[in-house]
Amino acid sequence: MVVRGRVVVKFGGACLSNGEKVRKAAGKVVESGYKEVVVVVSAMGDTTNRLIEAMKQIGTVAPEDYPEVVAMGERTSARIFSAALKAQGADSKYFEPSQDEWPIITDSNFTDAKPLLEETCRRVKAHLEPLLGKVIPVVCGFLGRDEHGRVTTLGRGGSDTTALLLANCLKAEEVILVKETEGVMSADPKIVPDAKPLPKLDIHEMFTLAYGGAKIVKAEALKYKLPNQRLRVVRFSNSLKSGGTEIVGVFNSTTPEVTWKPGLLAVSIVCEMNPKGIGAILSALGDRPVYGISTGRNSLTVFTSLGGEERLLKRLHRLGVCKALSCRGGIGLLEVTHPSFIDSPGWVAKVSGALTSKGINIIEITTSKATINVFIDESNLEEAVKAVRRIFEA
Repeated sequence: MVVRGRVVVKFGGACLSNGEKVRKAAGKVVESGYKEVVVVVSAMGDTTNRLIEAMKQIGTVAPEDYPEVVAMGERTSARIFSAALKAQGADSKYFEPSQDEWPIITDSNFTDAKPLLEETCRRVKAHLEPLLGKVIPVVCGFLGRDEHGRVTTLGRGGSDTTALLLANCLKAEEVILVKETEGVMSADPKIVPDAKPLPKLDIHEMFTLAYGGAKIVKAEALKYKLPNQRLRVVRFSNSLKSGGTEIVGVFNSTTPEVTWKPGLLAVSIVCEMNPKGIGAILSALGDRPVYGISTGRNSLTVFTSLGGEERLLKRLHRLGVCKALSCRGGIGLLEVTHPSFIDSPGWVAKVSGALTSKGINIIEITTSKATINVFIDESNLEEAVKAVRRIFEA
C-alpha cells in the first residue's frame, strides 16, 4: 500500500537553470499542499554537459574520478534548492553522497551504477523517512555511493531513477517529474511542430518510447514504479497538481510476464523489400490484428488472426507487389516481457534454449525493446509456457 499525501517531486536541469527558476520551483513545492514531500534535483542547466566536456579535454580520467567531478552539479543544486526552501519559510535538509545519511547505495559501476534496492530502502527508512512532514529533504539526483564509500552515477537521465527509487522505498503515493515540456508529447516538438501532449500512457508504451530515444523519462527508472503509485510528467510553468501526462500501470518487478495466444495465421510473402510495397501489403490487411512482422532478404512474414485466408491471399496477390505468397495456420504466440531484457544479454538464447530442450520447433522470433515474441505450433503452447516459466524460477 502507498502512503497517502506522500510525494516525490523531481526537477530537471532546465527547470533549475538560474536562481529565479530555483526560487519558483521551491515556491511550487511550498505551495503544493502535500503533507510529505521529497525533492530530487538535477544539475542546474547544462552543468553536467560542461563538466563532461571539460574532462574530455583534459585527457584520460580514471573511472572513479569521473563521478566525483560530474557529481558537483547535483551537489550544488541540492544546496541551492534547500536554501531556496528555507528562504520561503520551509525547513529543509539536503542529502549528498559524502554524508553518512546518504541513502542510495549502488554497485561499483562508476558511470552506470545499479542501485542495491534492499540496502537503499533500509537507509531511506532510517535517515530520510523520519524527516517527512517536518522537513523537506532535497536529494541529489543521478548520484549513488558504492559499499566502499565511492561516488557513482546512475547514467544519463539518472535523476528519474533517483526519484522513482526513493518513491519505491518510501511507498509514496505519487511521483511528479517536472520538465520544460508539456508532459509527454506524441513526437519531439523540435522535429514535429504539431506534436500533441498525451494525457495518459501505459508504462509499457512509455518504456518503448524511452528506449527508442525519447528523453522525457529514463526507461530504467520505470522499473521502480509501484502498483497504485501515481506517476506524472508535468510542465514547469504549471502547478504540481495540474495537467501533464500520467503514466499508468506497473512492471512485474520479480518475474517476466508470460502471455500466449493460439489460433494465428502466418502469411509469407516473397517481394521486394521497399516501403511502397510493404505499405501496400500492410494496408491490404485491413482491420485484421497484427501480432508480429518478420523480414528476410526478399520476404516478409505477417502473423495475424485466422479466418478469411482465401480472401486475404487473393487481395494480396492482386496488389502486384508479391512475387509469391503462402499461408500457414495453427500458429501460437508466446510473448515474454520484462524491462531487464534490455540491459541483460542472453535472454533470447535462454527462451529459445528452454523450448529446444523440449523439442519445440520455433517458427519465428521477433523482439521489440523489452518483449520477446516466439511463434510456434499452437499444439505446443502449453508445454512451451511451462518450459519458459521454469527458466525464471531457477
